[in-house]
Amino acid sequence: VYRRRRFVTWLGNQLQENRRYDELVRELISDTGLWTDSPAVNFLTVTLDENGDGRPDPIRLAARTSRAFLGMRIDCLQCHDDKLGNVWLGDEDAQRDGEQADFHRLAAFYSEAQSSLLGLKDDDSDYKYQYLNAEEEEVVPPQVPFNGGLLETLPLDEETATRRELLARWVTHPNNKPFARATVNRVWALMFGRPLVEPVDDIPLHGDYPPGLETLADAFVKADYDLKWLIRVIASTEVFQRDSRADFEVTDKHELRWAVFPLTRLRPEQVAGSMIQAASLKTIDSQSHIIVQLTRFGQQNDFIQRYGDMGEDEFDDRGGTVTQRLLLMNGQLTRERTTDNPFMNAAARIATLAPTDEKAVETAYLAVLSRRPSSDELGHFVGHIQDKKGAERQRCLEDLYWVLLNSTEFSWNH
Repeated sequence: VYRRRRFVTWLGNQLQENRRYDELVRELISDTGLWTDSPAVNFLTVTLDENGDGRPDPIRLAARTSRAFLGMRIDCLQCHDDKLGNVWLGDEDAQRDGEQADFHRLAAFYSEAQSSLLGLKDDDSDYKYQYLNAEEEEVVPPQVPFNGGLLETLPLDEETATRRELLARWVTHPNNKPFARATVNRVWALMFGRPLVEPVDDIPLHGDYPPGLETLADAFVKADYDLKWLIRVIASTEVFQRDSRADFEVTDKHELRWAVFPLTRLRPEQVAGSMIQAASLKTIDSQSHIIVQLTRFGQQNDFIQRYGDMGEDEFDDRGGTVTQRLLLMNGQLTRERTTDNPFMNAAARIATLAPTDEKAVETAYLAVLSRRPSSDELGHFVGHIQDKKGAERQRCLEDLYWVLLNSTEFSWNH
């Protein structure tokens, strides 16, 4: 009932076609049908309860919805009211501590989702939960934790619309600012390796916000939730075009204030994708042969499984673990992509076709690090390749590729 590859392919196509992001999110939350014909429903079916009742898990979906689409961690209210002042809800003129009921009323919007052999559909099931210190479970009505007045302005008939349709429209409402803030913050984090507000899914409902977040969020709404427009705007900023190096001593304060580009490590899928592409003879994209795409998908997934998905810590800038370093040094993907195979791997092809040793080293640097080697680097590696012929020369180029793929420069964004 969950087809990850089908879902990822569909989602990638939607983003490539630059579909309005609000429309995309509405489909993820409210779609119906089979997980094969309606890929968006995989967002729900991946949470199907293990107890076999055929229902997606409302609790997991409420947590995912609040974190991914609203940039808020209200799932800490699942078990009890907020007693530490970590979750502020309500409207701006009536702020209050978060309560356990806030989370479960949000979860109630997913109670009608039902999975069967015919696919996902909605029935009239209620959501029931036993609150802390309560003697028995009770029916919990659906209710949003803030901006409740927006529900009355939705272009839907509350009598006929499903709960998920109402939630989807409320989440993406132009006046529901957390949605735009969360999107801007996450796109910024993907481009810089660090969000404007940390953690990326814990943005306060009512200020204070760092400079730029509100401006970009408002502009994103006016641009009809155009993700490619948002990426272009961020990429055109002075801060994005800065170098991680500077003619002064770079401190944590400089990085905190975006005075330099922050040094951040690549996520597992970025490392795997970069390794596969750097060692390939041609660009691998949506136009590549289906076998090439499937091979890359399989290799990338295997690498991520072994490397470890960063999950909620996807923007943690700490260095990798010993296991991760060993995987890069000796893992299957590294071996397969650096061994003598002139039909598949760039290292072997460069060793065979490069007219000079200097050209071989330069081509390897351009393929792996997207830059030419310095004079010292060029001299060092040419010295190792010089006068080598045949299989010995190929092994030298494989070693060079191995060194570059294992360099800090390769696995960090700078």
